[in-house]
Amino acid sequence: MKPQRHGARGFTLFEVIMAMMIIGLISGAVYSISTAALETTRTVQAEQTSARRLEAFLRIVRDTFQNLPVEARVFLQMGKSMGGAPVPEMVFAETSGAFGISSLGGGSVILAARPRPDGTRVFSILRIPSGTEGVELDRLVSQGAWMPLLPGVEKVAWTFYNAGEWVEEWPEGQGRPVLVRLEFEYIEMPGSRVNAEFWIPPLAPPQEAPPGGPGSPGGQDQNIELEVPTPNEPTTP
Repeated sequence: MKPQRHGARGFTLFEVIMAMMIIGLISGAVYSISTAALETTRTVQAEQTSARRLEAFLRIVRDTFQNLPVEARVFLQMGKSMGGAPVPEMVFAETSGAFGISSLGGGSVILAARPRPDGTRVFSILRIPSGTEGVELDRLVSQGAWMPLLPGVEKVAWTFYNAGEWVEEWPEGQGRPVLVRLEFEYIEMPGSRVNAEFWIPPLAPPQEAPPGGPGSPGGQDQNIELEVPTPNEPTTP
């Protein structure tokens, strides 16, 4: 008797379909996990970029306040955007090195949160040449080349601390405040309100020449070393 030969058994259609379904489920799971990981990475990177941008903005504003020269003036004025919206403008007049601008030639720099078409505001600076005033100043402020520093801000408020109290107005000619507070909402970091305070070094009083120095009656010409006291930084109330 001849032995019976059994042919190779193939996969049934049902088995093929089940295998394809399992592979599809595994591929879908891998794709979902990969997509979620990429979205998380993009979100973290965006938040880190926003945080670095905010930190850089606050640092340059702080450096500007702390390095004001003796002749510099600081005051707050209320301007208007092209659409008529009120815009608080912090003016740094007769200064140098403000926001990285080494020389202003007697001009000024304005820091303001300008409105944008999407309803948010962007902190921007504008350089005002010396001698610009009147209609030319208004035209430059409304149509000039503002340099954006920090986009996506809302509800901006400036306050000033002097003589033991915080005030919302600091007009031109009032001198220098002790502290300046800037508050705003940063939409790149939802749910957070930025509250930053900037110290302004006080002006050092003029030093009187000691008796017996050069040019004084009975004095002799000699080198006199004066010890100028360093003003202490006031504490935040």
